[in-house]
Amino acid sequence: MITINFDIVQTLGLAVLALFFGKWMTNVFPVLEEYSLPPAIVGGLAFALVNMFLRLTNLVTFNLDTSLSTLFMVVYFTTIGFSASIQALSRAKGVVMKFLFIAILAIFIQNILALVLGKFLGISGPLALLLGSPALVGGPGTAAAVSPTIVNLGYDNATSVGIIAATLGIVLGSLSGGPIASGIAKKYSLSAKDDNASANTSNRYHRHPQHQRLTAERIGYMLYGTLLVIFVGTFVTEIINTVVGKLVGGITFPVYIGPMIVAATARNISDAKERPILDDAALDVTSDISLNLFLALTMVGLELWTIIDMALPMLLIIVAETLVTLAFARYIVFYTMGKNYDSAVMTAGFIGFGMGSSSNAMACMRQITHEYGASPLAFLAVSIVGALFIDFINIFAIYGFIHLIA
Repeated sequence: MITINFDIVQTLGLAVLALFFGKWMTNVFPVLEEYSLPPAIVGGLAFALVNMFLRLTNLVTFNLDTSLSTLFMVVYFTTIGFSASIQALSRAKGVVMKFLFIAILAIFIQNILALVLGKFLGISGPLALLLGSPALVGGPGTAAAVSPTIVNLGYDNATSVGIIAATLGIVLGSLSGGPIASGIAKKYSLSAKDDNASANTSNRYHRHPQHQRLTAERIGYMLYGTLLVIFVGTFVTEIINTVVGKLVGGITFPVYIGPMIVAATARNISDAKERPILDDAALDVTSDISLNLFLALTMVGLELWTIIDMALPMLLIIVAETLVTLAFARYIVFYTMGKNYDSAVMTAGFIGFGMGSSSNAMACMRQITHEYGASPLAFLAVSIVGALFIDFINIFAIYGFIHLIA
């Protein structure tokens, strides 16, 4: 067998090649983009499959150094912290708070279901947990970020389990969100033309972003600021782990928790000023690049051959999680949020981020609004909860579960 060793720089180059290949694949096969599959997932998974074939046939073994994935992971989750705006939460706060509560409830349902089914199917608790909210509500980013903690508990195949589960979730969520919401709209004859639909009540839910030229200086300013926040935040993580370690033995939060908290503090200080110090458009660039590189490095490092034996139990759990999440969306989200057109669109959005990612949620909602009309309130609530707050809350919930079962 031939062994090929890639150092840290070469592995990063391989990850970028996988990312570009994924972008090419999504252009050639638009259905991949319709399912909201990130190019990093597509390209990285393609390499992981080839790598598995070469290894199982005793042809080639790749030894990769994916150490840089930790850096890009911390950068990405710090940008998530920058999104935790109390001012944003205050917009339509009654609707947003109710939707947030429902999303938090879904986290606990997904995790408890995964643990129960995992025990029944013979999957150890920490691995089974990865098939719950880390992969579904969290998506590939959270699954990859949590996996090292599970690996440290002695489960070497944790990263592969989490990423594959998250990928399945994205596909199933993309297939389900739009059709279920559309079925609701047809059954109850709902549309944006309804008197109580947010598209017709007022324009108070619309956001009016300022379009300015995005420059290298603006991007650089936010990137440097993000790195400084990470620097300060790492000390916060150490303090938190020291205090929590004395109160509750055996629990340790990941390095990005402190940077997320510092970033959230910076966000709300910025919001309180007449002239904000944070540049959201520039932060989005930093977030997108760091997430793509983080996922690409994680994907090319997947050891898929380690999960062959548990492929069927994994699939059964993900299918069960999907059915429960869809039922939760159809009967809990829709009825709780008002049983109207806006709540139907929120149901589609909930399925999107409850089974994959915020981009998945936007895609699912666009499917129904394209047919039945706009829903500004639904897009506002889902973007604030699904793209901002739920990842922050999910991380703490996941580590709480890990502490209970480890």
